[in-house]
Amino acid sequence: MSLKHGNGAIASLVLAASLFATGAAFADCSTEVALAVNSQGKQKFLRKETNMFTEAGPVKMVVEYQTPDRMRQTLTPLTEGKGVESIVVGEKAWTNNGEGWKVAPSQETDQLVQYMIKSIAQVYQEVGKFECLGTEHVEGRELRAYRGLDEAPKDPKKGPAAPKNEAVRIVYLDPATNLPARSIFARPGFIDKPIFKEIYTYPDKIEIEPPKDVVK
Repeated sequence: MSLKHGNGAIASLVLAASLFATGAAFADCSTEVALAVNSQGKQKFLRKETNMFTEAGPVKMVVEYQTPDRMRQTLTPLTEGKGVESIVVGEKAWTNNGEGWKVAPSQETDQLVQYMIKSIAQVYQEVGKFECLGTEHVEGRELRAYRGLDEAPKDPKKGPAAPKNEAVRIVYLDPATNLPARSIFARPGFIDKPIFKEIYTYPDKIEIEPPKDVVK
């Protein structure tokens, strides 16, 4: 994956990761997860710290939101290549790949704006099926865990069901706030070494302004 054009692709990867999951049948807790995810989008300030593997290698992405329409994203490769910063304010976007801030091209602006809108949607959205795993201790915190379910197609017109993805999606909620605390996407047996890990925090304040000294 080229980091030069990585914003849209990484955004797609982040969104696609939520669609893959497997697991045995426990109690259906899909509503709890959906309500938590939608409550997250209504927070005034939100920070997502993501570690994931891409075609270009391991990447760290930090995204901060000042809702309803401001986002700052930093994409940093952990091997080689330049990092990319992006800022969205309303329907405008700017990027900086180490050579100064520039107005983002229209297509990239549209991708960044749509990613922001979908990430902090203020309306109820379907997040898929989840089962309860109970309380787990994760890095010194007591969190409620939920595992995503990969459902096979039920419509016979669609032909044979596709093989289930071998990876598993787990979302952890903070029992004190009922907000998402973290989520992972990992292969069974390697939960401690996820392909995708995202940690959520809710700062008291985040300020996101258009960049100064934009290169013409």
